[in-house]
Amino acid sequence: MKLIVGNWKLNPKTLKEAQKLALALNKAKTKNKVVLCPPYLYLPLIKSKFELGSQDLFWQEQGAYTGQVSGSMLKQFKVKYAIIGHSEKREVGDTDQEINLKLKAAIANKIIPILCVGFGIESGEDDEEVMIRIQNQLELDLKDVDPSKVIVAYEPVWAIGSGKAASAEHAEKTAMFIRMKFHIKKVLYGGSTNPTNAKEFLSKQIDGLLVGGSSIKADDFYKMITL
Repeated sequence: MKLIVGNWKLNPKTLKEAQKLALALNKAKTKNKVVLCPPYLYLPLIKSKFELGSQDLFWQEQGAYTGQVSGSMLKQFKVKYAIIGHSEKREVGDTDQEINLKLKAAIANKIIPILCVGFGIESGEDDEEVMIRIQNQLELDLKDVDPSKVIVAYEPVWAIGSGKAASAEHAEKTAMFIRMKFHIKKVLYGGSTNPTNAKEFLSKQIDGLLVGGSSIKADDFYKMITL
């Protein structure tokens, strides 16, 4: 059984569209575990047979933190997973130290963190260079964190939204490195996955996919989760 996570990002525009998307996916019969991560506002209003995840969380439980959402708030809406450290969050300022605090907050609230790594990686870097970057990120992100409670998603930043995925062989090699080096139980791949290339990734020693653009296209994501 693979884990397939749909990161809807800032989509869709309306609640009606979000509910329609979730309803269409409810018809899928799959052996895979599926997680939907809609925008915060939609979480309590989505009726899905699949588990729900958030696109982030804050490390404090309450206080003067305008615009933030805590783990305890998310738990009230049956959120089981949280994406942490996505490259789009790192791009606007999330540091490894903040990501470390978010991981601890998620685990404290019994929310499974999906830690994204791969920010800063450039197309054309060889495997050794990639492994060094990944190792540096994970050493900071996982400081004093039980790795057995964390899922890692490898997302080479150049592949996200580009339409050009990394090779399945490279993704597999990276996943195996992360599992062995950091004792991570599950490693996903993300970055321009779609119904055409998903089967190849899932045939490798990769535990699942973190899907962006294709997750908000009902037909595409339906095909991916039912592979």
